Amino acid sequence: MTKKSAIAFAILCLFIASISASPICGRERLWQNRTQQIHSTGTPSAKWITSSTTNCDAEFYYDTSDVQERITQHFHIYYVIEGIHATKKAFVDSLATALEKAWNFYIQELGYKKPKAAPITWHYRKEPAPNRFPIEIADINSIRDNASLFGGFCGECIAVTFSPSSEPDESEIIIENDFFFAGINSPQKNETDSYCTFYKADNPMQNEVTGIDYTVHFGKLIRATAFHEFYHTLQFIYLPPTDKRDTYWYEASATAQEEIGAPDVNDYWSQLPLFFNATGKPFHELSSDYGLAVWELYNESIYGNPIGKHFWERFAKNPDASFEEIFAEEMQYREIDPDSSFNDFAERLLFSGPRALFSDSTKLITDDAFRWPFQPKILSPSTESVSLTPPAIAYYRITTDSIPHLDAFQGKASIALYGKTQTPIFYSLDTITLANILPQIEKSENAVLILSRLREQTSQKPIVDSLPMRNYPNPWRGETPLCFAHLPQDKTFIEIRTRTGKLVGQFRYSGEQLCLEAETLREKLAPGLYYFRAGNKNKAKPFLVVY
Repeated sequence: MTKKSAIAFAILCLFIASISASPICGRERLWQNRTQQIHSTGTPSAKWITSSTTNCDAEFYYDTSDVQERITQHFHIYYVIEGIHATKKAFVDSLATALEKAWNFYIQELGYKKPKAAPITWHYRKEPAPNRFPIEIADINSIRDNASLFGGFCGECIAVTFSPSSEPDESEIIIENDFFFAGINSPQKNETDSYCTFYKADNPMQNEVTGIDYTVHFGKLIRATAFHEFYHTLQFIYLPPTDKRDTYWYEASATAQEEIGAPDVNDYWSQLPLFFNATGKPFHELSSDYGLAVWELYNESIYGNPIGKHFWERFAKNPDASFEEIFAEEMQYREIDPDSSFNDFAERLLFSGPRALFSDSTKLITDDAFRWPFQPKILSPSTESVSLTPPAIAYYRITTDSIPHLDAFQGKASIALYGKTQTPIFYSLDTITLANILPQIEKSENAVLILSRLREQTSQKPIVDSLPMRNYPNPWRGETPLCFAHLPQDKTFIEIRTRTGKLVGQFRYSGEQLCLEAETLREKLAPGLYYFRAGNKNKAKPFLVVY
């Protein structure tokens, strides 16, 4: 088997980001590179597309006779102290300590299966000692055959965990050597007295949220990386990656374990907006999986830390299952309704970040959720019909004049009412209808509709009752369309009258909602009090025009 064909089963995980972003675990980049190969050629091919960041064999960039070794109780670490892959002894010492802590936590305390070591390392081509797991320290952008792994440049890569052999459950970890990285605009240099070129790593890796410069405070990122990357090696044992198998739970769970193992680092904070700003979108369609770590953090907090291992044990028995199915199996084993658990996660998540100040501290999704700089996005009020493609959660701000239609919605729904002097009160729409709590919604400072849908096969639906007819916005300021919602289907028009009962006009409709353009209405409605009704015999409802 050639070096390049040996990556046929390599999947996880390289940390990658742009120059201005925090380092992240960019498994998607490697996965994208491989799936593009398959799409282009029909089979994985390391010869597909892109070019290497170096123009010579890997051995030209380090002294093959001077590869240093550090052997610990469970790891065999390889590194060099000169050239573009050079690192420092303090860096190696810190990494060795962090890796052993990760081993003890996962293997000794939680009982995970031991990882399976690759027989030969990818970059330095070394054979690890018996019963030792291989670790290489090198400049990720310049490692051996970087084009075949991730297309050449991989940006702000911090580590890559993958199988360098034909066995997908075998793995090794390559750690970035100094937390500087090269990009396409970095200067291209020559090795001393050589025509061999490389790109100089001149960009420091930083946490864009906390402001930490990891080239200076490298110990923090080393600890987080050790727990994250070593967790990937355990995932390989339970669910070996293949060309056709992928799950967002690889990165979501590893990022959560990184936070559990190194809780003071908080590197994952920078990934939260990619999830929080995409509420309503299915988890498997998110641009990044790392923000989903908060779901695993919730599970670990509510159900205990070993639950993460139980998920992977279930994957081992059912490798083609989605994580939603795995999660549901585990909840049912615990005699817990999976959909209710998922909705509880959605409710707690709403009150995180700046919004956590409204909530009781015992209800926070994690102990440090109040410190997050970000919070889940609440969608604008709507009277349209809503639905979710699972797994997904969504939040809608509601008023008595603007409530989404739930007639066709499948999943769990609840209402949260809260304010500066009111801790959150939740109403489950399993047992009460929106119409029943309209008075409470009208009085509350904030009202949010929380929707969640875990699985496609769920048959759960909220109780739906006919909502009273509403207009919005109220007052109408003449700048936007004036809409009328929840219109009765046994009528065909609404009429608007003045305060004295004079008819302004009749407006026909065919659905449950009617919106009238502002430009047309401004000619008919001067500022003042008006009334509307469906048909010409029902009781009229008031609304204000102010402009």
